[in-house]
Amino acid sequence: MKIEKKILWAISLSALSLCTYNQPVLASDTDVEILNYVEDQRREARDKEKNRAINEFKAELDAQYEKEGIVIQNPQEAPIIFEGNDIMYDSVTGEVYGKGNVKITQNYSRMTTEDANGNLNTGDVDIPVHAHVIQVANPTLDINSEKTKYNYNEKTGVMNNVKGRVDNRYISGEQVEFYPDYYIIYNGTMTRCPAKKPDYCLTADKIEIYPDDHMVAYNAKFLIKGQVIYQTDEYSTKVGTNSDGNNALIPFRIRYNDDDGVSIGYKLDAPLMDNVKAYADLKYTTKHDMRNIYGVAWNNSGNTFKIENGKYEDDDDNWLERKISYVYNYGRRIGSSPFSFNFYNEYGLWEQHGIESWHREHNLSLHHDPINLDTEGKFRLYPSIGYKLVYEDYDDSNYNNLYYDITLLGELNDRLVAYTGYHYSRTNVDNSLFDYNTADYSKKVSAGLSYSIDDKNRFVVATGFDASDDLYLRDLDYYWYHDWHCVETELKYEQKKDKWSLHFNFLNF
Repeated sequence: MKIEKKILWAISLSALSLCTYNQPVLASDTDVEILNYVEDQRREARDKEKNRAINEFKAELDAQYEKEGIVIQNPQEAPIIFEGNDIMYDSVTGEVYGKGNVKITQNYSRMTTEDANGNLNTGDVDIPVHAHVIQVANPTLDINSEKTKYNYNEKTGVMNNVKGRVDNRYISGEQVEFYPDYYIIYNGTMTRCPAKKPDYCLTADKIEIYPDDHMVAYNAKFLIKGQVIYQTDEYSTKVGTNSDGNNALIPFRIRYNDDDGVSIGYKLDAPLMDNVKAYADLKYTTKHDMRNIYGVAWNNSGNTFKIENGKYEDDDDNWLERKISYVYNYGRRIGSSPFSFNFYNEYGLWEQHGIESWHREHNLSLHHDPINLDTEGKFRLYPSIGYKLVYEDYDDSNYNNLYYDITLLGELNDRLVAYTGYHYSRTNVDNSLFDYNTADYSKKVSAGLSYSIDDKNRFVVATGFDASDDLYLRDLDYYWYHDWHCVETELKYEQKKDKWSLHFNFLNF
């Protein structure tokens, strides 16, 4: 029986959704990281242009819902809007058929095709031809398939020959299976490179994705320019809201400097049980051979406890060996305030420069969200304060360290960004047992600027002054950044130390 060209399905499409602090960290002598932080923010803003179709789709739905008086209280129970040039529906059997410009919309997710049939009673839908799925969030979707079968009641289904974008990653697969809590891509690829022929990608026989938790790829291969550079039977990483932002599809780091020579790093982790993982940070240097870190960590609700050992390097190329270290860390935002705190505790056997000591440390830091000094947020203050207690069993020394930082950042125009900051640390390399991750001097004034020559090249000058010595210039560094599409080179020259370094930053990895 033929009915109106639009009907509401009283079933849920939530499963077809693919079940799927904001401060720079200043670690160097010149605080140049804040300029790279701004550049990363600008890169993210440019990436949002990829979501233009998503944003237009949301605006279209907002207008449609307002016009038709549709108010969605619970996205999980939102009705389905079924539209098409020709729709047939049998109210007895529940069978429905649509042909020509068929749109199946629920909440902010839509499937578009030319031919679809299903059954309202059983919750089945069958699309034997090409279909396009677009979704606003959780996750962001813009994918195509050649054949789709799905059951909304069971929240299971299959898509064949899938290709498109899920959040910030481009995927393809011979087949994708959907389940209530996860989905699987068979004979698939995954990359963050937007090129038609990606500079790099991950391929796997099977990729299991547990939304906002983790993904596992089996018989995984990592390719650069079509060449396999690494292969493993099983590769796992965090995804979505569970990701710490440091996970990459190709987890390699490559750099050169005068102290280490060429170094190649690789991060690897493996889940052991709920909230527990084993991990390794492997690093080979031509001048120091292997410098690896191994550990086991438990994470839950802002709490982290880990046991580590290995060899560590700070921004000043100071090396330290932790023969064993027990670390507990807890951090979170204070209610709805602009403040966040972090409480760090460590007890470990440290060795550096022939000195071995059981090191005990308690560190409490308080951070304020960036303070906007103008209506557009172009000028911002970044304040923080902390207090650290340290005891060393080597010489029975103990000291307390008050430290605070305030940095002013100004985005002067689209090309020029500048900053200046004042940093105080009661403890420095002259009055502590170890110089690893320790300030070179107690009172520091930093300043720098970044100038974007064009879309591919950026020049940076960064300085550090000893404020306790009549603003004596202690650090003067020059940087040149070049964007090679998915890889950015960072060439650095430290004039006061006469040192060169070259980093390869994998932007979209």
